[in-house]
Amino acid sequence: MNPFGKAQNVRLISKVSSLYYNYDLTQQEIANRLRLSRPKVSRLLKQAKELNIVQVTVKAPEGAFLELENQLETKFNLKEAIVTEVDLPEENHSESILKRQLGQAAADYLHRSIADNDVIGVTWGTTLQAMIDRLQPKPVKGVHVVQALGAVGPPEAKAHATDISRRLSQLLGSTLTLLHAPAVVHSSEVREALLSDPRVKKALDQFHRINVAYVGLGAMNTNPVLQSGSAELPEGLKKELMNSDAIGDIGLNFFNIDGEEVVTSLKDLFFGITLDELREVDTVVGIAGGCDKLQTIRGALNGRLVDVLITDQHTAEKLCSE
Repeated sequence: MNPFGKAQNVRLISKVSSLYYNYDLTQQEIANRLRLSRPKVSRLLKQAKELNIVQVTVKAPEGAFLELENQLETKFNLKEAIVTEVDLPEENHSESILKRQLGQAAADYLHRSIADNDVIGVTWGTTLQAMIDRLQPKPVKGVHVVQALGAVGPPEAKAHATDISRRLSQLLGSTLTLLHAPAVVHSSEVREALLSDPRVKKALDQFHRINVAYVGLGAMNTNPVLQSGSAELPEGLKKELMNSDAIGDIGLNFFNIDGEEVVTSLKDLFFGITLDELREVDTVVGIAGGCDKLQTIRGALNGRLVDVLITDQHTAEKLCSE
């Protein structure tokens, strides 16, 4: 290209860039105004960045962790990572503050990402409870909520899977399928009997329809079903799990540091969505943070068990640095 031609081209690139970025004209409006084709305008805008005529800078607001989120997404092949700020230093922040902030971030994500005709599966736990507590009502067409884990804990508890499912359905104005069975029964005979119940079978058949699942990530040392005095699991099964290489669970599906399922006798006593079924879900949103959950989160990420991770900045930094 001769010097005159090059100068003219740079001038045109600058003109197109000014109209697009400074005067907010659309690419089609620029094409009409300058008698260019729309693809030509698009190519010139691309060249503007390549020649540093246009330099785009994204200024993140205080409390945003865009670079940290990008590192997590790249390292663990996530669809999205959402990192929330914890108001107190890591050594001082309380579990209640952490869960409240994770719950708010998860509620914001659900509110802006939900789409018509979504089938949403939810499990249980206090982090999901915090999400529901902070979720603003948003009626959406054709949405269906599915309880993806049987009953765990006292029915009146707000962290109970049934309560979380029902409250979410009310906030979204959606239809609802509840799983009328305990998460864990105490014999395979009881499980077989419940499988013949039409309501239970109907609920289990809904799992393959779920396209978005919201799950907490449980650590071994904080999981209430593994605590002394809990009657949710037979004592022998608790011992079996604690002696295994499990580092955490998603909806009572226990897995190791590589995200592989830890197979125990629980498999024959369990009512809920399985890890294999979760892997068929388009988007699994995992919500967890704090030093107690670090290994659990790492295992879930290693096994590609979640597609979207919502966590705090201290946990995110450790996940990216190791």
